[in-house]
Amino acid sequence: MLKSVSFDLYAKPGNNRTLTLMNPKKSFYQWRLRVPSNCVVRLVVIDLHGATPESCASHHLSAYDFLLPLQNKIITRWCGPGAWTPSVVRLTSSSNVMLLTFSLDQREGSSILKAHFQAIPKIMCGGHHISWNGTLSSPYYPSYYPPNIDCSWIIKAPLPGYKLSLKILVIQIQEKSPGSSKCDKDWLEIDGVRYCKALSENNRNREYGYSVAINFHSDELVTHRGFYIEYKAFSHRDRCNPEQLNCGDRKCKHQYRSCKDDDSCGEDSDENNCSYKSCSPYAYKCLNGKCLLKPNPECDGKRDCADGSDEMNCACGRHQIKKNRIVGGEDARSGKWPWQASLQMGARGHICGASVISNRWLISAAHCFLDSDSVRYSVPLGWRAYMGLHTINGKSNRVAMRSIKRIIVHPQYDQSISDYDIALLEMEMPVFFSELVQPICLPSTSRVFLYGTVCYVTGWGAVKENSHFANTLQEARVRIINQSVCNKLYDDLITSRMLCAGNLNGGVDACQGDSGGPLACTGKGNRWYLAGIVSWGEGCARRNRPGVYTKVTALYDWIHQNTN
Repeated sequence: MLKSVSFDLYAKPGNNRTLTLMNPKKSFYQWRLRVPSNCVVRLVVIDLHGATPESCASHHLSAYDFLLPLQNKIITRWCGPGAWTPSVVRLTSSSNVMLLTFSLDQREGSSILKAHFQAIPKIMCGGHHISWNGTLSSPYYPSYYPPNIDCSWIIKAPLPGYKLSLKILVIQIQEKSPGSSKCDKDWLEIDGVRYCKALSENNRNREYGYSVAINFHSDELVTHRGFYIEYKAFSHRDRCNPEQLNCGDRKCKHQYRSCKDDDSCGEDSDENNCSYKSCSPYAYKCLNGKCLLKPNPECDGKRDCADGSDEMNCACGRHQIKKNRIVGGEDARSGKWPWQASLQMGARGHICGASVISNRWLISAAHCFLDSDSVRYSVPLGWRAYMGLHTINGKSNRVAMRSIKRIIVHPQYDQSISDYDIALLEMEMPVFFSELVQPICLPSTSRVFLYGTVCYVTGWGAVKENSHFANTLQEARVRIINQSVCNKLYDDLITSRMLCAGNLNGGVDACQGDSGGPLACTGKGNRWYLAGIVSWGEGCARRNRPGVYTKVTALYDWIHQNTN
């Protein structure tokens, strides 16, 4: 009787090939994974569970950087107590092939394996950086770095007389051999000092000279998530770097804190010449190129730009209603969220949410348009957008329906970590605004939504995890959660294009079917802004698992360029 099964699978860029094994009948399975020669394999193990194996000899899952199970080519192996239920793991090969083997004791028939793999571009690592501040990470971080690589970076401060301060936020690499006095497998080297194990909080920060060399090496064996470093330039002589404001009493503060009439410097030096300062990432840029340091100046009813551009595009974010199941949510009043759209596909009905941002454009999540084996979601032809809808099947002459002419998915969208999860949809014909259909305001890059801000997420998604979709539009009140808190809860998977909101005690959240819909927060004058797009989360409304949204301010320029 045949005891083993082999599969040969190939993925082209943009394709996701799925590996699923439920209640296996054989004792050994292997998958030979191949991608085009200019790509590498990214394997994402989503689910792996069953009885905890007692012996690694009879029960294990292994990944190899080769098409044969050579022990000196093993990238990682799951076996033994405690290793059988990994959180989502993303492995990267060093070339265009990978082998996955699953060996199990046939007495255990309840094992489950769910994974997928894709072709991703082969990247060159290393480089030369001259910058006031920035970050550096191992290739493909937070996916596992590939085996058999060497990277070298040089970081320099932009001006002589400045030094560099480095903080190692994450270091997870293969540790040295037992008994070895030095890092002999994988290592991170900073200014000649090698690291190959987790560091205590006290040892993560160090100061260096004007220039620092960083090298990273991985051997042919086991890999991990790698490293993530923050760096910044500073001077002991001039304690403020050029992106900070130098108060008259030699204290520093960020420029975006100035011009608030709060006299933080204590002697008015930060409030002098406040109409315009040099542009910083926190400044609002007027059409004439000048920058304001007043926080959130757009559409606040006051003309702050000399050309009035901060008050120009303000016919948005208001609902027109006259009278005064998202998980844990409640039915929304008809017309309360007039920018909410339902994206539907033929007999499949409602699939994702979207937001109206102009009479011709909708904004949604990129992951709504990933093709499956049976459905080509990336093709505009099958989609219809319904606006002014309250109940999912309650279509009337007040509901606007438009075909979709074009779908623009962000070119940097990375489905394995849901980064840049944003898509723009151009409608075949413009939509006419009414009491039930209105655009939501797009927040400019400089707009800040403070942690703790109360916002609303809306949609027709599942009213609880793995449940049916809601019939009536649901709304749920959520709070914006601190980025670093959320990053800890999600093991550093939160990028600067993501925003977290919810309730850390659980009970309130977006869920399946809400994807692509709005996270709406108010600004001055009760005007609503699109702070986020429903993207992902672990389960729905679980404790310490808030919803993760695409951060619209981080992608404002891209939206603007593509919808002009």
